Amino acid sequence: MNTVSPQLEPITNAMTVDVEDYFQVAAFEKCIRREDWSHWPLRVEGNTRRVLELFERHDVRATFFVLGWVAERFPALVRDISAAGHEIASHGFGHERLTNLSRAEFRDGIIRTKRLLEDLTG
Repeated sequence: MNTVSPQLEPITNAMTVDVEDYFQVAAFEKCIRREDWSHWPLRVEGNTRRVLELFERHDVRATFFVLGWVAERFPALVRDISAAGHEIASHGFGHERLTNLSRAEFRDGIIRTKRLLEDLTG
């Protein structure tokens, strides 16, 4: 009896990374005001660079969803993510809840972040 082995297809997975700082998550929005963000210790650059090193060691490529707020403060980080072969995507400008934004505010935030990310990555 002949047995047929199925052709194994390569497994494709998706990896995404939200590039934001620890205090920018929704869980803290009632404790930490946006206008105070710049007063908190920033960990996003160091943590993201560690992720980049790990991905490089294991030949992983991912989509990095970057806040415009982070991109303004760490433009070299955004350039380095892109130069390492990862996709850059918008995570909005300031991690606002969409339900709290008007259409105009949503549009303006998307356009602002898109232009910033495009300017940084070409």
